[in-house]
Amino acid sequence: MGLAQVLLVAAAATAAAWYFTLAEWHATYWGFPLDDAWIHLQFAKNIGHGLGFSYNPGIPVAGSTAPLWTLVLAIPAALHLDPILSTKIIGLTLTIATATLAGEVVRWLSGSRGAGLYTALLLALSPRMAWGSLSGMEVGLYATLTVGTLLAYLRALESGRPWWGLLAGLAGTARPETFIVFPILALDWSVRSIRGRLPGSRLLTFVQPLALFAIPAGAFIALNYATSGHPLPLTFYAKTYGMGTLPSIMEGRWHDALRDAQWFPIDYVYQLLTWCEKEFPDLALAGLVGACALLGMVTGAAARRSGAYLIVAVLIASPVLKGLGAPEPPLMVHEGRYVFHLLALFVIVGVIGVLELKRFVRPGWVVPLFMVATIARLGLALYDNRTDYALRVKNINDLQIATARWLQKATTPDVRIATNDIGAIAYFSERFIIDTEGLITPEAIHPKRMQRYVPFLESERPDLLVIFPEWYPRIVARTDLFHEVYRIHADQVAAGAPALVMYRTPWTRPSTVPGLVQ
Repeated sequence: MGLAQVLLVAAAATAAAWYFTLAEWHATYWGFPLDDAWIHLQFAKNIGHGLGFSYNPGIPVAGSTAPLWTLVLAIPAALHLDPILSTKIIGLTLTIATATLAGEVVRWLSGSRGAGLYTALLLALSPRMAWGSLSGMEVGLYATLTVGTLLAYLRALESGRPWWGLLAGLAGTARPETFIVFPILALDWSVRSIRGRLPGSRLLTFVQPLALFAIPAGAFIALNYATSGHPLPLTFYAKTYGMGTLPSIMEGRWHDALRDAQWFPIDYVYQLLTWCEKEFPDLALAGLVGACALLGMVTGAAARRSGAYLIVAVLIASPVLKGLGAPEPPLMVHEGRYVFHLLALFVIVGVIGVLELKRFVRPGWVVPLFMVATIARLGLALYDNRTDYALRVKNINDLQIATARWLQKATTPDVRIATNDIGAIAYFSERFIIDTEGLITPEAIHPKRMQRYVPFLESERPDLLVIFPEWYPRIVARTDLFHEVYRIHADQVAAGAPALVMYRTPWTRPSTVPGLVQ
């Protein structure tokens, strides 16, 4: 894509993000639509201030599922830049990069610059991508790296350049689900190498991308081992609950393994395609035609490009492999924040399908008119989605940030707070956090699975307990131990429950909560 086209894409993405921001400012003050964004910023703040990869300052922990994103955010934190503004600017820049790279993939496959620009504009104006730009989450980073990996791989089939391996490894450190892309490409690479279809020296060409992938992948594992003693982030062990075919096989639960294999992969493919079709209903039929073209079932320009089928392979294999390996957390949780890269691939497939349909549809102006209409429809979709985004930000501001502000005023700096919602509460209160969900407190993972919360709390001895009461009925029922002292309520849109409730505990030190303990 030329500079003028990139600037047009950037202008479109910026306009979409600005439109959402205006709605946000009308409803509340600047923030994020998920509390998880503040988890990344808490890690980034500690890293930027020289306190290591820690959540509670100076205590290393592998609590970030996306350590590369956390490290990116540590740069503005170290420079003492505004965390919200800098994070949103980075997110917007990455959305523009994702859209531009997706356009380059289509141009590479089809030879059409116009189709590439059309692809990029579809993503730049997508309400979901606008949400991702401003969410404070890693979606733009891993989407950029994943689409960049596929583009680099397609080019490598003709040039032999190995950089796709490095990009694939970096994508995995930005979101572990995208590690799935590498074995798919590596299998194709291996088959081509065995058949002598790769350019250059067979052994060197084969080994280089694998070695490059190992650098960030090895760093990812090393970081997790160094901080928590496990190869994966604590979030994996806290959220998976042993579900999925592979975990069940490893634990000898053969019936569960068979049941999960029959259900999750097919269901997750259905969920993904339904979500993509909801975002781009105009491309539903074109997506099917595009998939046939990329798989070589239709003799179009895309089918003649080596490796074109891999776009479809990654799009379908990703939800299948997640369903087999780690169906929890669910595929479509949090606005689909784990699958933004697959949304970009769906658009690529759909645009290829539009180009194929153009060869057969008459009169010739019908398809160009359709393309203009799809762009116009996205403008209406942005209008429909802006309020939802703004209300989600307001929910987090009114509940989690308000709770943190209250804790900062009501407690002393040496207080120990146990909570299930650790993001904004930790960032703004600047208090020591015990995570009852286990994301940053590994000691909580086993008691959580066994529903043995009270013994866990007894071992940690928090001064205050701050929880969604609906999540912990066994704790709430123990009125002999836990006494409500305050609650904050907000209209539930994004948060896990409508209220956060503060409880006094048997271990409350009066000096840490002056005025709350009689």
